[in-house]
Amino acid sequence: MMKRLIFWIGLSIFIGWSISILVNYPVYVQQTNYTLINSMVEGILFMAVMLGIYFFIIRTVEKKPNLASIQLLVGGVASLILAVVLL
Repeated sequence: MMKRLIFWIGLSIFIGWSISILVNYPVYVQQTNYTLINSMVEGILFMAVMLGIYFFIIRTVEKKPNLASIQLLVGGVASLILAVVLL
């Protein structure tokens, strides 16, 4: 029961993000000048990667909770370093 709930939470966040990009497309395109492909496609691909990471971490939590904590720590530190470097 809880596994299905977690799955649907992740999937609904991805679908909601995709719908919000499609609905707000004109505003989204005007504010993103530096894109490789298309701002809408990149936004959806970014959220798909986040969804994959979400499911990967959930699967790790079910099998090895201690490893999931380390993965989250490393991922958080890496994202903070990337944020500082890309500023």
